[in-house]
Amino acid sequence: MNSRPHFQSYVNNSLAIREEIRRFESVHPSIYAIYDLIELIPDAIISQQIRDHVVCIEGKIYSMFSHP
Repeated sequence: MNSRPHFQSYVNNSLAIREEIRRFESVHPSIYAIYDLIELIPDAIISQQIRDHVVCIEGKIYSMFSHP
């Protein structure tokens, strides 16, 4: 049995995971910036609605990485 295809699959998966991590890390500072901007919104109801949406987005991003 040739183990080379299995090894290649492992390498491809590893590269894909690393790329996803890089993508996540590049988005994360922008999420913090959004929270800073939300603090500048004088309307408490609107700012809370936006904050709730950002939290939802963060949750979806987190779930992509915690459930391979």
